[in-house]
Amino acid sequence: MLGVAGAGSVALASALAGCRNAASYPESWEDVSAGGGEPNRGGVLRYGLSTEPVNFEPHVSSGAASDVIRQMTYNGLLRYDADGEIVPDLAREHEWANATTYRVRIRPDVRFHDGSTMTADDVVFSMRRIMDPDVSSTAASLFRAVESVDRSGGDTVTFTLGEPDTTFPFALADPCANIISRDWAESGADPLLEVMGTGPFRFVERVPGVSILLERFEDYFVPELPYLNAIEFTPMEDDYARVTALRTATVDMIDYIPSTHVGVIENNPSLEVYSDSTFGFGILGFVTTQPPFDDKRVRQAVAYSIDREAALETAYLGQGAPITGGLVPEGIASYASELAGTVTYDPERAAALLRKAGREELDLSMITTSSYSVIARPAEAMLPSLRASVVNPSLDRQEWLSFQETVEAKTYPSFAWGTSLKFGHPGALSEIVGAGSRWANFLDFDDGRTNELLSEARRTADPGLSDELFLEAERRVLDEMPLTYTLRRIQGEAAYTYVRGFSHPPKGAWTQVSLRGVWLEENR
Repeated sequence: MLGVAGAGSVALASALAGCRNAASYPESWEDVSAGGGEPNRGGVLRYGLSTEPVNFEPHVSSGAASDVIRQMTYNGLLRYDADGEIVPDLAREHEWANATTYRVRIRPDVRFHDGSTMTADDVVFSMRRIMDPDVSSTAASLFRAVESVDRSGGDTVTFTLGEPDTTFPFALADPCANIISRDWAESGADPLLEVMGTGPFRFVERVPGVSILLERFEDYFVPELPYLNAIEFTPMEDDYARVTALRTATVDMIDYIPSTHVGVIENNPSLEVYSDSTFGFGILGFVTTQPPFDDKRVRQAVAYSIDREAALETAYLGQGAPITGGLVPEGIASYASELAGTVTYDPERAAALLRKAGREELDLSMITTSSYSVIARPAEAMLPSLRASVVNPSLDRQEWLSFQETVEAKTYPSFAWGTSLKFGHPGALSEIVGAGSRWANFLDFDDGRTNELLSEARRTADPGLSDELFLEAERRVLDEMPLTYTLRRIQGEAAYTYVRGFSHPPKGAWTQVSLRGVWLEENR
């Protein structure tokens, strides 16, 4: 529980307050006009961001911090609404023409931030860029079934699939499936450092480690949006500093509420919590082609050596749930309860598996990140039960970018990470354990039977059969154990009650797209 903040947290909060006062935005941006019962216009939302964005590449996710910047400055063809349902964004119509043809008609009134008009050619260029292996888009695997993307008529784009994929609309709603200007991209612009989209906010400046400033784009295609004059994001990697900045009104809103502070924030009548416990989860992943984890009995032994209940209490003060079965939770998968209890804390079984594998003991060298407590704390909380078993664990920590590069390079045989389902459907399993996905590449996992089951489940239009296939795929993964799931976590945002219009979708996907329509009450 947060009582008196540590001296370092107070000092950091004070420093951030000073930076805020020095930000280069006009004083008039502070003005908020009364809305007469309607949302107010004006004001600057001050947002405490969980970490410094790695870059602004529109088609590659480098973490939640960069995701939220992209969602304010770019648009996709589809998006999620407040209820998590897929709705049009840059599309005005979208539909299946047949089982392998998907058509999108784009809006005619969309301008990029440089004033140029968006066309179907920009859409085709953007989609092809996502599918270009040289770009390494994190959305690319969602387009696995797409054989071609073409302009068909003045305002229509047609996606031709090689086989049916009922999950394809989720690809177009992905936060990294953004539309960019072909002329801008081909002019030599650097999308890692520069931002030029169609979103409700235009990029103004970035002061590394201090702030990222976005201002209202006056020609946004939704006439009434945005209500805010600007959003100022301040990177605050330290959990205590971020919560302290919120509680002292240095910022109006924060993301990644630490589980250890949820109760404190919920008990403050001036603050509102927006969260879910559906999407976020932790994993311990194994490089399955490297000893000792090229033997699945060793992977299974580690999975049975984790006391998830104890780790949940230590890491999150009980906020969340242990994962003892499949990945897709109830509410999304009808079969979820059938898998509960598959992987429990069982040191004796772990020891027996290691003996069969010819290993009386196991030195477990793991890597995690120091940048996100929601990832680091569970990794640390697993250590006591691993030590109590026949496993000798060691845990190294790296900052976010280095950690990602280390995992991708497979420098360590195992890694502790936290992530989320790409979207609220069992088909999201393909993005974790399906061949060619980012996570399967981290794990060097390419299991023919798993791939076959996932592919067949995506192809079928029969929901009952689809669930049966996804269930079998989850059972297969729990046996092969390329990774072991650890904890589901609460993840969300918190803001003052004068911040209006924000929502955290209960399904669909993790997205802060509703920030586009946030407004501030005048008497805040």
